[in-house]
Amino acid sequence: MSGTLLWALVALGLAVVVARRRSVAIALVAVQSVLLGASAMTGAIGDEHGLVVAGVVVLARGVGLPGLLLWVVRGTREPRRVASERSVLGRLVLAVAAVGAAAALIPRFGLDEPGAERAVAALLVLGIVIAAVRRPVVFQALGVLVAENGIYLAGLTVAGGIPGAIELALLFDVLVVLTVAAAFGSRIHEVFGTSDTSLLAELHD
Repeated sequence: MSGTLLWALVALGLAVVVARRRSVAIALVAVQSVLLGASAMTGAIGDEHGLVVAGVVVLARGVGLPGLLLWVVRGTREPRRVASERSVLGRLVLAVAAVGAAAALIPRFGLDEPGAERAVAALLVLGIVIAAVRRPVVFQALGVLVAENGIYLAGLTVAGGIPGAIELALLFDVLVVLTVAAAFGSRIHEVFGTSDTSLLAELHD
């Protein structure tokens, strides 16, 4: 896996931090997931079982999960821009600082590709930042997916790879999380007329 691809994955995660439209952010994460899946399929050439697993993973990550989130977006149209989403520059500065710190501090831990540890750390940190600073539920779900893509990248670049059963288990876990997030987002929109989770702070017993 080339360094260019590794940092393209990170750049896509950064773009999610500043993306204004949920559909654009979903497309960015879909591209990120497809790139990872394509890399997995390339590495599995000659291994029929590994190729099948990689194909299932790329379809689920690059098509299925983004499709689920797009379905949520279609059913939860925002009447106006979410007020708590206006500080684009602040989000970008925070994300770049967090990625820089993670890339500088992460030690080597046995990944085969040069720079892979830094890219993995950057994706994990970006996922956390997205989930923490973006208010719409769909963006928070995308943060989980970006962080999970970081874990998947670590699995692809570790010596010997990871067993197919573990890849499918990780996929199942993220599918459950995103399904719950989709239902949660739809319910919030039904009650408040928006998917802005900051409104939940106004709830009292």
